[in-house]
Amino acid sequence: MTELGSRLKEAREAKGYSLEELQGLTKIQKRYLRGIEEGDYSMMPGAFYIRAFIKQYAEAVDLNVEELFETYASDIPSNQDDQIPSQLSRVKTRGSKNTSTAFRFIPTAVMVIFVIGIVALAWILVQSFMSADSDEPQGNEEVQQEESVSLDQSDEPAEEEGSEEANPEESNEEPAEEEQPESEPAEEPADEELAIETTGTEGDTTNYQITSSEELTVTINSESTWVGITDQSGNQLVDQMLSGSEELTFDATELDWFRIRVGSAPGTTVSINGEQVDFGSSDIITQNMIFEVQSPS
Repeated sequence: MTELGSRLKEAREAKGYSLEELQGLTKIQKRYLRGIEEGDYSMMPGAFYIRAFIKQYAEAVDLNVEELFETYASDIPSNQDDQIPSQLSRVKTRGSKNTSTAFRFIPTAVMVIFVIGIVALAWILVQSFMSADSDEPQGNEEVQQEESVSLDQSDEPAEEEGSEEANPEESNEEPAEEEQPESEPAEEPADEELAIETTGTEGDTTNYQITSSEELTVTINSESTWVGITDQSGNQLVDQMLSGSEELTFDATELDWFRIRVGSAPGTTVSINGEQVDFGSSDIITQNMIFEVQSPS
């Protein structure tokens, strides 16, 4: 392990990030991150990518990039090792031969496209004339059908009025039957109110107890942070980077236990069913929030 790798690893552990969480923050594969910490750059594509990955790693753990590159210059490969100009020259020579050959086929291709366009235009015109001729009789039939339907419907009100006059007793009895269930509104259960209680804080981890029979909706809003949500079995339910006051919504109704890990607590708010939940400590950047859900007795 190089001195540079040791410095980066210490900064990562001080932030409380695992290699998986750092991968989510930087979008760099975990094997490359491990190679940077161990000083093994053999699996990486070139010096340019090595320097770029080291820069992203340092920014993610809040290290000064310029100072880091100056202090550990001997541990960082130089961009001059990448021999790019020779490859570019070979591509240019091959391209010049291909372009001269392609120009000879341009007039033929233009003529073929022109002929195809004329044939297509003629076909469209023929189809439009045929469809216009076939639509005219159908329009007359639709008008006749609409007139017959309107005549049939004009007789219906007379029949309905006659039936109502013939049975006046039935029409008077119906309202009395409908007035029976007057005062039986569905009573809402009184135990659906949300209750969130802090049960203890240890370091960067705070435990909460939720009592509610409602659906639980978690809303996280942040200017810039990584958010991870896991269940009691350790399954990763959410692994997402938030930025620019982006909002994350998560349905936790079916869970009895879940953990929210926030990479940067400053500028981040966590709410459950619209009620904001405070972090356990305002001095710690990375926060763990563990929620235990109980139904009301």
